[in-house]
Amino acid sequence: KNASTKTPVIKAFKPVAVRARTIITFATVDKEKILADVRSIISTQLGKESDKVAPESKFADLGADSLDTVEIMMALEEKFEITLSEEAAAEKISTVQEAADLICAQIAAKP
Repeated sequence: KNASTKTPVIKAFKPVAVRARTIITFATVDKEKILADVRSIISTQLGKESDKVAPESKFADLGADSLDTVEIMMALEEKFEITLSEEAAAEKISTVQEAADLICAQIAAKP
């Protein structure tokens, strides 16, 4: 009887491990695509050409004031279906690349 009770437990455990691997694989993000989308949104919001919005560009250097920055953050939240707190945005995001990195991290952390 002991051997037969252990077998179902082992069989029940295997699908859980498979599902966990699937979730981890599914959570990968395309960083280049996200960066391209971030650059596109910022260029649209600021009326700049996309090639002028480099990953290392600072929002202030692109001519963004505080209202522009809020509008950019709202557009990014809508596009990527995430929530960026104002504190996180102010502390962690000063360049286009930093915005893309924060978005990648939030997407990867989604359940």
